[in-house]
Amino acid sequence: MSIQGSLDTFDLSNLLQMIKYERKSGRLTISSGQNQVQFLMQDGDIVFATESRKTNRIGQLLVSNGIISSTTLDAALAVSREKKQGIGKTLVEQGRITVAELNGFLLRQAENSIYNVFLWGSGQFIYKDEDLDLKKIVGSTFNTMNILLEASRRIDELEVLKKQVPDEDAVLTPCSYGKKNLDIELNIEELLLLSIVDGKKAVRQVIEEIGWDDFTGYAIIHSLVSAGEIELLKPMSAEKLAEKAVQQLKGVDGRQFRQTLDSLNLTRSSLLRLALTRLFRDAASPDLLLEAAAKEAGKISDSTEKASLRQMLENTGTSFLKNLLELLWQAVNKNV
Repeated sequence: MSIQGSLDTFDLSNLLQMIKYERKSGRLTISSGQNQVQFLMQDGDIVFATESRKTNRIGQLLVSNGIISSTTLDAALAVSREKKQGIGKTLVEQGRITVAELNGFLLRQAENSIYNVFLWGSGQFIYKDEDLDLKKIVGSTFNTMNILLEASRRIDELEVLKKQVPDEDAVLTPCSYGKKNLDIELNIEELLLLSIVDGKKAVRQVIEEIGWDDFTGYAIIHSLVSAGEIELLKPMSAEKLAEKAVQQLKGVDGRQFRQTLDSLNLTRSSLLRLALTRLFRDAASPDLLLEAAAKEAGKISDSTEKASLRQMLENTGTSFLKNLLELLWQAVNKNV
């Protein structure tokens, strides 16, 4: 059997129930924007799931959960590249984690990917019957009916949570007005989130860095905001950013701007350097700068380029460049 269509006209729950009823085995691929999730199906149930945005994220997930250090991860990544094998296998070979720990995190990541698909507003899907080789797949069957019931609950609760945390671009920062309750006991996930809140990362960045599904991320963020542990800083609008950038760039000449880009180790031919250079050139007025940012954002679609842009935004200390990066980052995410 082969079937394809749009989630706008064919409900994902109905699709999974049909596959379950007919006890199909194969691969279900669902795509939305730059993201793609694959469900591996056996006898009508999901046995594993992978998400393109989370490819090679298992190492970061292990670091975020305190299983290994960043130094250990960097060393293991170098070995993995040399051996051309997965980071998980390398860490197991080095004795840094056990097979059971690795499988547990892989299954958690798979489960997060499954539930996240139900939160997509739209997308395309294609299902094909396939004889799958499941020998190398972490074995665990996700009961379809249980998945559908839990997904329905999460959808309803997430709608409420997003009203409390309405902007995923809002920056998370430690609370500046003190704790509401000094006796509050935080769980492991809440402590984990607090450990990476630095006043620079936005809601979406924090959720993706830790590797949570949206429901878990929003629930924990809401909990910590309610407890007075963190607060949300609304990002400056694109119009305000453009006005501020134009004013700051009036005192910056071309040579100074090039030197600033050189300090970031951007090659002369890199896509981000070319984009920033064009923004600098078109910063004659806020309207021209906004138009240029939208145009350049349309050229940045690769996940690696987006990750580089986000890292530059987090790390740069030059105010006039930070505003340009923020403007470009907002425009890129507006296109998603």
